[in-house]
Order: sequence, then C-alpha cells, then structure tokens
Amino acid sequence: MKETVDQISSLPDDILIHILSFVATKVAVQTCILSKRWRNTWSSVPVLYFCHYNLSGGSNRCRKFEPFVNGVLANRGKLHLNTVKYYCYCTWEPSMEWLDRVSLFMPRVISVKITGAKVFKCLDSVFSCASLERLNFSLPGNYINIIRPKSVALPYLKTLNLHCVLIDDNLTKDLFLGCPALESLTLSTSEFPMSGICSNVLKILELYDCNHFNKMRVSCPRLASLRIHSSKHSIRSISLENTTTLVNAGIRLFGINQSLNGDILPNSKLLNGLSNATTLDLYFGHFSEFQEPWKENFLKCRIFNNLRSLIVRCCYYMISDFDLIACFLRRAPVLQQLTVHLWDDQRQGYEDPRQDVCFQREYLETVTIYSKRNDLWADKLATMLGIYVKTIGNIIII
Repeated sequence: MKETVDQISSLPDDILIHILSFVATKVAVQTCILSKRWRNTWSSVPVLYFCHYNLSGGSNRCRKFEPFVNGVLANRGKLHLNTVKYYCYCTWEPSMEWLDRVSLFMPRVISVKITGAKVFKCLDSVFSCASLERLNFSLPGNYINIIRPKSVALPYLKTLNLHCVLIDDNLTKDLFLGCPALESLTLSTSEFPMSGICSNVLKILELYDCNHFNKMRVSCPRLASLRIHSSKHSIRSISLENTTTLVNAGIRLFGINQSLNGDILPNSKLLNGLSNATTLDLYFGHFSEFQEPWKENFLKCRIFNNLRSLIVRCCYYMISDFDLIACFLRRAPVLQQLTVHLWDDQRQGYEDPRQDVCFQREYLETVTIYSKRNDLWADKLATMLGIYVKTIGNIIII
C-alpha cells in the first residue's frame, strides 16, 4: 500500500499563507496541530477574520470569543496586516480594546460588524491608524451610536462605511479634515444633526435610510456617484451644489407615509443637482397623491442635457398618468435608453392611459419594460411610448 504524501505541506510558505488568508482565523489557528511545518504558519497570515454568530453555545461560549481574539493578536508575528474583519453577535458590551493592538500592525482594511449589543464604545485608536485605506463600522441597530473621537488622522483612508451612528457637524468637519484622501462615503440608518457634506475629493456618496434634521447642503465638485434611499425620512431638505461631474445617481423612496403629503419628495434644488448625470435610477413610492408636487418641482429644474440612461420604477396605475415619464422624454434631449420596472400596488380597475400628447420625441434607442404581472399593462406602456416617440430602435418586454 502506497504511503500517503502530504503535498499541501510541501508548498512554499507564501502559498500556504495565501491559502489560509481565505479562511476564518479560528480555522487557520487550528492548523497548528497538523505538524511542525504548520505550527506557526497561521501567525504570518496578513488577513484576520474573527466571526462569532453561533448562539448555540450560550453566554459562556460567547465570553470565550474575546480572549481568543486577544490571544491571536498577542501570538501572531510582527508582520503588517492587510485586512481585519470582526463580526460578532453578543448580548453584552463588547470589548474593543483589541483595536489598539490591531492598529500597531498597520492594517489597510478594518471591518467591524456588531449586532445584539445594547452598549458600544468605540476606541479612538481606530481613527488614528495612519495605514488605513478602508474602514467599515456596522454597529448595533437597536439604537443610534454616538462616535466622537478626540481626533481623526487617517491620511490614506479612501473608503468609509458607517451604519447606525450619529454624525454631527463637529464629527463631519473632523472626518473631512482628517481624511484628506476620502473618496467614498456610505452612511446607513444614521442620524445627521449637521448642516452639510462638503469635500473637494469625495467621488461616491451613498445615504441609506438616514435622518437629517436640518437643511443639509452637499457640495462635492468631484462627486461622480450619488445614491439616496429612504423608507421613512424626508429628503426634501437636501440640496446639491457643485455636482457638475456627477455621472450616476439614484433616488429611491420606499414605504412613504401618506401623512407626509409629498413633503418627503425631492424638490427642485435636489433635482437640479442631478441634472448633469448620465444615468438616473428613480423610484418615488406608490401613492398617486405625490405625483402633482413631484411634477411641479420637476418642471422647475434644469434640462438633463447629459442623461443617456433612465431607470424608472413605478406602479401600474402611474401609466394612466404618463406625465412623469413624459417629463423626462421632453427634458432629456440625448436620452438613449429607458428602462421601466412596473410594480403592483394591488389596486384594481386602472384607467386607460391618457393620450393628450403635446409633443413628440424623435428617437429612443432602447426601451426595456419589466412587468411582474402577465397582463396588458406593459403593452399599454409600450403603446404610449410609441405615441410620444416617433422612432424606437428596440422595445423589450420582460
């Protein structure tokens, strides 16, 4: 019988370390018992991935997670880290002292996701780790976490993602002064008692279900991509300035409360800031009551001279009032591609589309219609487009 040959152990250290960088750190550490060859290999892996979401072990098992993290950091080699990921579900206040030790290894990426905890304290050291290029903080979502570091000094940070935090004017100022290379900022389920986001280098801004109490001015002359998604908060107080470089933009409003009477919808100041975009993705809710104030503000905004691709997500009944789509057909002279996603709002007895056409567009290259229901409404929309547009290169109904 042939003796089994351990071919993996014969691989060079660089390859073994690269392989271990794709598995959880707990698994990487366990390889130390395989043979002498593997005893210290894990300590040179440039990626640390700590993950604790298994609740079956109870609180005692949860309490062992933090000593394990500290033990790994105390016994690994002195080589610099590339990436540190820390994902934890816990019912106690998690200790974040390990961040102090991690910062000494000069990581490029730190990603922290904590759920379940009711109390969280972020150490200042993470905001002074000079080697960081990407920082992700997803904090407990049952309340808004206040982060107020004494100072921010992240000269190479390019990407910052924050979830469930409170960001005031002081923190905003410190972030942009202390992160001179910041190009991408994503804020989700957060609160903004601040007056603005102003940066000369920011290229990507994404706001997901955030609450800003005051009027907020966004002034970013290099901004190329903007996403604003909201399910319960008004975006009417957001104004865009100096967005001439904007290429891609999307606004989606979900689950709008009818009691807001359209106040949640973007006004002309926000729409004007989108007028330079080449691609727009829009969804303004289900309620027909919001169409008139939306159109009123739309007619006040500039012509969309650069818009080439438009994605509109709307309910079936909005086909009856075709004005929303017609506004773009009229005010986007170089539009080439129109994509319409039809959503069902469970209404019955839709009216036939109005056909009081007051203008005709010469040409559209492609029209794509996505319909969730197998009925005639997609065909009716295609018919309406045929009335408003003299020539359509290709119509696709999916």
